[in-house]
Amino acid sequence: TSHTILASAGDDSHVILYAQSATANLSLSGNLMDTSDNVENWNRIRICRGHNLDVVGLAWAPDDSHLISCSLDSDSPICVWRMDFDKHGHTPNASNTIMQPYKILGVKEHTSTVKGVAFDPAGKYVASSGDDPSLCIWRAFDDWGLESRVDSTSGIFQQDVQSLANLSMFRRISFAPDGTHVCATNAMLRKKNIAAMVSRDGWGVSAKKNSNVAGAANLVGHKQPVVSSRHCPYLFGKLEEENGNSEMANKEDKDVEPEYS
Repeated sequence: TSHTILASAGDDSHVILYAQSATANLSLSGNLMDTSDNVENWNRIRICRGHNLDVVGLAWAPDDSHLISCSLDSDSPICVWRMDFDKHGHTPNASNTIMQPYKILGVKEHTSTVKGVAFDPAGKYVASSGDDPSLCIWRAFDDWGLESRVDSTSGIFQQDVQSLANLSMFRRISFAPDGTHVCATNAMLRKKNIAAMVSRDGWGVSAKKNSNVAGAANLVGHKQPVVSSRHCPYLFGKLEEENGNSEMANKEDKDVEPEYS
C-alpha cells in the first residue's frame, strides 16, 4: 500500500482503515477543536470485523501486505488482515467495506489474553505476547503456523495469575531493526522484573548464568512489570576510540549489573 493507509483500533472490537484523500469526507472531518481548515483529509475505506472484545495492539508488515491485530477476545485473539487494495482499490463499496480476517491465530496456543503483537522487520515472523505468560513466534508465510513458544518453562516468565504482570493492560513487544531479537515485556527472572531479549537464533533466552545464546540478554532496572518496549529504528555503530580509550571508559560507572543481566 506504499505507506498510505492508517489503521486504528478501538474498544468497540473493530479495526478501521483510512486513506488520505484530496477531498474531505464531511462525516470524518478533522480539526474538531477549532474552525480552521483541514490540513489533511482522511477517509474511512475499510472496517475490519473479526474480534469480539477490545483491540489492544496493531502491527503492520514491513511491506504493508498484512496488518496484525490482537484483542482481549479468546475466540479470535490474533487476526491477520490481508490488504487487498491492489485487487479492489481504496474506494469502499457495498461488497468490500467490511473486511474479514485472513487468518486467526493463537486460539489454542495462547491460554490467556493476548496483549501485544510485533512484526519481524524481515517480514518472516510475527511475535505475540500474552498473559499465559508466553511469547509466541508465528510464521508470516505459508500456513502462518506456530514457529516457537517461549513460556514459563524457559525461565524468563513467572507462572503466577495473581502477579502484577497479569494486571497490566499492555504487553508491547518489539523486534530489533535488524530482526536479530525480539524484546519480550512482563518478564521476570529470580523475582526481578526484566525486559527479556529473545534471540532469533532458535528463539533462545538468557535464563541461566553463562548462557551462550547469541543475542539473548535481560534488561534490568524496573521495580514493577515492564509493559512496553520499542527499539530505535536505526542501527548505531561504535565510535572509534581515541588514544586507546573511549571517553565513556574514563567515567566511573556507578550502576552495577546483576549476575543475571
